[in-house]
Amino acid sequence: MKKLTIAIACCIILAIACKKNNDEGKEVIKGDLKETIETVNGITYKIFTGKDATTFKGILVMGSGNDENNPTEGSLDGAAETAICEKAATNGYAAAIVKYRKTPGNSNSDAWNTSAKMIGEDYDKCIVAIAGKYNISKTKAVVGGYSFASYMLFSDISANNTLSYCKGVLAACGGSGAWNAQNFKIPIFAINCSGNNEGEYYGKSLYDQIPANSPVKAKSEGITDNGCSTHCGGDWTDKMYNKLTVWVN
Repeated sequence: MKKLTIAIACCIILAIACKKNNDEGKEVIKGDLKETIETVNGITYKIFTGKDATTFKGILVMGSGNDENNPTEGSLDGAAETAICEKAATNGYAAAIVKYRKTPGNSNSDAWNTSAKMIGEDYDKCIVAIAGKYNISKTKAVVGGYSFASYMLFSDISANNTLSYCKGVLAACGGSGAWNAQNFKIPIFAINCSGNNEGEYYGKSLYDQIPANSPVKAKSEGITDNGCSTHCGGDWTDKMYNKLTVWVN
């Protein structure tokens, strides 16, 4: 009986492994777009490109929301992330959702800072992987995220230099502090619903905290959307895509 149980368990593990292997590298064609889950140099991402595209205007890497108290690895299947990646891919970009690592979360400031550093590193790995595989300059990269990923990117680009080569951060429904805003190393596009869901500084109020003499001020923007009042309650795909094109072009 014990041997039978072990055999069954092995079969289940093998089946899961086979499913994962079948998903990775499989191309899904949706109209004129192609999406593929790839793992390059240890980082996994879902990439969206034009079905027949061979050259690209730039790179967009998005990240998912999460439970900040007990985060898991990044999801590849978020509807908002997929929407902006599909729009970018339709218009000539290589756009991806990154499966960032499980991080320590926000139990204390050290854990928060560690989490932000890990997220920044994983975005960087994803950009480098895509740049190498698809022959795109990584200096034409834009990063972005929703909720948890936005918080992490705000922290990372103020405390670290990992993503300092990027054109900017598209950050939806995230917030940050005055110190962070004073130390942003690349431009931000912060967009949030009204209702104070993301702390003291978010959207327009976060943009206002960037000093007038900051080199990123002129290319940054902050929007507080009065048309919604819940966390991540707006449809901002077009606004975020428009900022992407301004930065890359």
